[in-house]
Amino acid sequence: MTPPATEITAEWICARCGSTNRRLVPAGTTKAEDSCLRCHTPHIIEADARPVRWRAEPKSTGSDSWLARK
Repeated sequence: MTPPATEITAEWICARCGSTNRRLVPAGTTKAEDSCLRCHTPHIIEADARPVRWRAEPKSTGSDSWLARK
């Protein structure tokens, strides 16, 4: 018999560049912070209805301020 999982995989898509990211989080967690491995934007990730795919929102709205200057 296998013991219950102590960590689960939270898979999320970066809201800035669209890259898929994964993070191990403690089982039972519904909210965490992570940064995109491609563009390094910090995100708040929250559990969704699907067990693996999580919702992701950039941590601050100021992180894309450089786009307004281009």
